[in-house]
Amino acid sequence: MSRKKLFWTLFTVLALAVTVIQFIPPEPVVVPAQLPPEQRDSHRLLNFEGIHNLRDLGGYATADGRQVQWGKLYRSANFAEATPADLAALSQLGLATFIDLRSTPEKAEEPNRLPDPLPFEVVEIPILDEGNQALVGEVMERVESGDFDGFDPGQKMQQANRQFASVFTPQFRQLFATVVAADGAPVLWHCTAGKDRTGFAAAVLLRILGVPRETIMQDYMASLEPALASRKSQLLTLRLFKGEETAAKIEVMMGVEPAWLEAGFDEIDATWGSFDAYVRDGLQLDEADIEVLRANLLQAG
Repeated sequence: MSRKKLFWTLFTVLALAVTVIQFIPPEPVVVPAQLPPEQRDSHRLLNFEGIHNLRDLGGYATADGRQVQWGKLYRSANFAEATPADLAALSQLGLATFIDLRSTPEKAEEPNRLPDPLPFEVVEIPILDEGNQALVGEVMERVESGDFDGFDPGQKMQQANRQFASVFTPQFRQLFATVVAADGAPVLWHCTAGKDRTGFAAAVLLRILGVPRETIMQDYMASLEPALASRKSQLLTLRLFKGEETAAKIEVMMGVEPAWLEAGFDEIDATWGSFDAYVRDGLQLDEADIEVLRANLLQAG
């Protein structure tokens, strides 16, 4: 077989494969809250096609013997690649409030694909707006130059988490006020990868609800695999065109590490004196607000 004929044969096979894949119907989205209790935890990460790292925070046990209700709190990456099937399945979550924590440049680069008309309220709370733009600019310059001398991606992410607990307290205050105002109706919040800003918010909320630190860290680290999987093609491109060192540095930032969340919690203690003081003085949640959250979001274990 000539090279030309071989090329066209391979092209035809590939085109046929793509066509067949397009006509394979997606698997129905499995919603944990709709399953028997013993099956829910294994479906915590919802199987949307193009919405990555969308997880239900239900089922986590609290220190007083209760547990977080399923189908009330969702955390996610962005909706830029949401498919029509995803948007149709989204209605099963019954969302009342949808919170976007991304910066303005992030939203411009990867605008969300959402149902039309919107079945929920969209609340935009930009976090790391200018700071995120500066960090992305620095990273892009280093990727282009290949110069990562003195650049520690882990330290950068720890610094970001410390800022969540200090500089961006007003934004997280708005987020928690929005969750309180939802009065127990399902809420989803997201950033770009659904792991840093989203992860910090989830960790603080779970801690307010009385979930132990060990469980909170397990939920935080559960973003690692889906976050890296969603950026697999970008990491492969970096390895091919910019080399292993560049890809390795970026891969760290695309993942999560326990030290990042610990840095945020340490900053809470350093800035506010204690976690309780952060909740009271920083997030401005009083005892009544906390009781509303626990009454609406917890159930007997």
